[in-house]
Amino acid sequence: MGWILLMLLLILAALAAVCVYRARTIAPTEALQVTPPAVDVSRAKVYGEKLSRMVQFPTVSSRFDQDMEPFYAFRESLKDMFPLVHEKCRVSYPGDALLFHLPARGDAVNEPVLLMSHHDVVAAPQEGWEHDPFSGDVDEQGRVWGRGTVDTKGSLMCELQALEELLEKGWEPEADVYIASSCTEEWSGPSAPMVVEYLKEQGVHLGMLLDEGGMILQEPIAGVKGRYCMVGVLEKGYGDVKFIARGKGGHASAPGKNTPLVRLGKLMCSIERHSPFKAQLSPSVREMFARLTPNMSLPLKTVFANLDIFAPLLKKVMPYISPAAAAMMQTTCAFTTCKGADGLNILPTEAYVTANLRFIHHQANEESLALLKKRADRYKIDMEVIYQDEPCKVVDYTARPFRALEEAAHQVYPGYGVVPYVMTGGTDAKFYNDICENCLRFAPIEINKQQYESIHSVNENVDSAALVPAVDFYSLLLQKWCASQVEA
Repeated sequence: MGWILLMLLLILAALAAVCVYRARTIAPTEALQVTPPAVDVSRAKVYGEKLSRMVQFPTVSSRFDQDMEPFYAFRESLKDMFPLVHEKCRVSYPGDALLFHLPARGDAVNEPVLLMSHHDVVAAPQEGWEHDPFSGDVDEQGRVWGRGTVDTKGSLMCELQALEELLEKGWEPEADVYIASSCTEEWSGPSAPMVVEYLKEQGVHLGMLLDEGGMILQEPIAGVKGRYCMVGVLEKGYGDVKFIARGKGGHASAPGKNTPLVRLGKLMCSIERHSPFKAQLSPSVREMFARLTPNMSLPLKTVFANLDIFAPLLKKVMPYISPAAAAMMQTTCAFTTCKGADGLNILPTEAYVTANLRFIHHQANEESLALLKKRADRYKIDMEVIYQDEPCKVVDYTARPFRALEEAAHQVYPGYGVVPYVMTGGTDAKFYNDICENCLRFAPIEINKQQYESIHSVNENVDSAALVPAVDFYSLLLQKWCASQVEA
C-alpha cells in the first residue's frame, strides 16, 4: 500500500513539474511592457473640445419620460462640428436615431460597413461628481469630464471625426459606409430597431458592424497584466423573471414555518451556492484565455497553459477568481428587486423577487428557464417570465471582419494584445442579427480602472489623448475594410 501511495505522489509531482515547466516556457508578449502611442497634442485638444461640446447636451434617456429637446439640439450641434459628414452623407433620423450613409463610389459592390454608438446617457445625480456631469469640463491633464464621455459619446465623436478627416482628403469608399447612433440604447428602446427596419427597407445587408463593447484596458482580468484591446465576439441573451411565493399571511407575532419570504430566501441561497447552469469553455473563451495566458502570474499561467487538465477545476473556482470571466462561461442569474408585506408586522400572503438572466449560447433560454423552474418548484414557488431575448450570433475571430479589426489595432496600437471575449452586458448590436453576421463590439479608446468604473456611476471622464489613436483606428479600419474587400 505504501509503494502505491509513493508512486501516486511521484506521478502527481511529475505532472505538476511538467505543468509548471510548460507555463514557464510561454514567454510574455509585448503587451506586458508596451506604452501608449505618442499623440499630437494639438489634435488631442481639438478632439477634447468637440467631445466637451457633445457632453454638454443632457441627452438622458428614460423608458417613462424622455425629453427629446436636448437630443434635437445635440443633432444640430453635430452639423457645425462635422460639416463634411453632413454635406457628403445621406443623413436620416429613423426613430430619432442618427444615421449617416456615405455611398460607395461608382458601381462598387463590396459589402457595407457600419460603425455604431449611442448618444443617449443614463441619469447623472449631482452627488459625488468632481465636475458637473454635463459641464464637459476639460482639466489641466486634458481629461474631459461628464456623462457620456465613455458611454458612448466619446466613440461617436471619434467615428464622425475619422470620417470627416477622410472626406477632407477626398476619400471615396469602395463600400457603402454607415454611421449609426441610437437615442434609446440605455433601456433597449425602439431607436436602434427602427434603424434596422429602415436598412431592411433599403435592402442593406452589412458585411461588418462595429458597436460599443470592449475597450482598451490594462489588467482586463485579475492576474493578467498588459494592454489589451478587448473585442466582443458574442453577446449573451437577456431575460427578466419573477419568482412568486404565496402563503396564508397573518400576524407576525405568531409566524409559521416556510413563509413566503423564507422560501424565497432559500431559493436565492440555493441558486447562488449551487448554480443550476452548466459552465463551458467555448472556443471564443478558450481563445481569449490563450491570448491572455502569456502575461499571467505564474500560478494562473500554470493553470491556463494546461487548460485540458485544469478545465474541470477552473469551472468551479473561476467565480472566486474573476466573476466577469465566470459570467463568460455560463448563464447567470442575479436577484434584483423584491417585495413582501405592506406592513412591518404582517406576514405576506404573497411575496416576490425578480432576477436578471444573461443566457449563454450553449445553454440558452429554454433550457436555462426550465432549470430555474425546476429549482423554484422545489420550494413551492411560481416562476413568471417577464421578458427574454436570445443570445446573439457568434462572430468567428478567424474571419475577415475580426482580422481587419485586428490588423488596424496592431497598426495603431503596436504591441497591444487583441483579444476576443464574451459580452456579458447588452448593446444595440443585438438588433442587427437579421442584417449582419459579423457584429463586433469594441470601442478603441484606452481607459484606466477609474474611468471603467465610472460608467453609469460618478466622475465619468476620458483622456483627450486617448481620442487621437481612436480616430486613427476608425479611419484605418474603414480604409482596410474597403481595400480588403477589393483585394478579396
